[in-house]
Amino acid sequence: MSISKLASGRWRAQVWDKRVGRNVSVGSIIGGPGSFPTKREAKAARERARAALGQAPEAGEVTVATFWDRWTTDPLFQRPKASTNAHNRERTRAFCARYGTVPLALITDQTVAEWLAGGKNLGTVPALRAMFNDAASAKAGRLIERNPFAGLGIKRSAGRRYQRPPDEQLVRDLIANARKLTNPSFAAFVQVAAYTGMRPGELDALRWNRVDFDGGWIHVVEQYSSTAREFTTPKNGRSRSVVLTPPARDALLSLPRDQEFCFTNLRGEHWTGPGRAYHWKAVKAAAGYDGELYLATRHFAGWYMRNELKLDSEDVAIMLGHTDGGQLVRTLYGHLEDDRSLQRVRDAYEQRSNVVPLRKIDGGAA
Repeated sequence: MSISKLASGRWRAQVWDKRVGRNVSVGSIIGGPGSFPTKREAKAARERARAALGQAPEAGEVTVATFWDRWTTDPLFQRPKASTNAHNRERTRAFCARYGTVPLALITDQTVAEWLAGGKNLGTVPALRAMFNDAASAKAGRLIERNPFAGLGIKRSAGRRYQRPPDEQLVRDLIANARKLTNPSFAAFVQVAAYTGMRPGELDALRWNRVDFDGGWIHVVEQYSSTAREFTTPKNGRSRSVVLTPPARDALLSLPRDQEFCFTNLRGEHWTGPGRAYHWKAVKAAAGYDGELYLATRHFAGWYMRNELKLDSEDVAIMLGHTDGGQLVRTLYGHLEDDRSLQRVRDAYEQRSNVVPLRKIDGGAA
């Protein structure tokens, strides 16, 4: 046996050395002791010794750390977008740090329950599910028989679905505070975002040659991913044109056009997520608002177009770059004005009752 427990309670690790035709202590290959306080440490040492000898571990002995290193670097497992790969790597890093020496095949339901205890790691489940799905696939050599992160029945967060965006007056206050506290570029950024619904990454990548002042359009052909640190096609992989609305036009006309990008920081570089976050924190604190930039701009724009301008859901969806024919717009913004709908019902009934009182119809006393 390559791993065995000694009478002392420690664990011995050995590895087959074809040069001498027998098992040898891992210490003779990688240095250090040949026994370890725990079985886990002994197995990890055995894997290091096998790697030093150029031996591939058996499927059932591939550790979480070994596969994670491969999963995050091998093109075989990479997703189309670099930002997705970066997200997956970050979302699985802590799990690997905690269970890296454990063989993939020994990650059980109990391990998953331990990892998710208290609910603080729920956000890692999608990425871990993807990693273990790949480990169970033929392209990985079917390193495990089942994915312990599959079928957990964890409900997805409602996200921004039930968060009401700020009203227009608060958005105006946010823009006014941005003008006072930050450079003009960031204030214009917020104003254009709030009155076009463009995604922050799309505005980070917006260049002056994509703004058609004469025709009244902004052509959205790329976005900047702060996670991947690269320019990519917009979400859904589709370019689109959005209306250069009057507030957005005013904001853009207020900026100098001596740089390639429309919105730049003091160094003349286009905005990125971390750079924007610093300024947004100061702006929203001054306005007494505790929400996200996305909620106060893109989410506000969708709400404003649907509920204030009374535009059709399909029209709003096209402006926002959705591809579902308006279903998401109806889901996100239709419920936000329940109070207005109920008031219209109330007004309609009161108006009708004033015309035809029921007690007169029933023959009751007036």
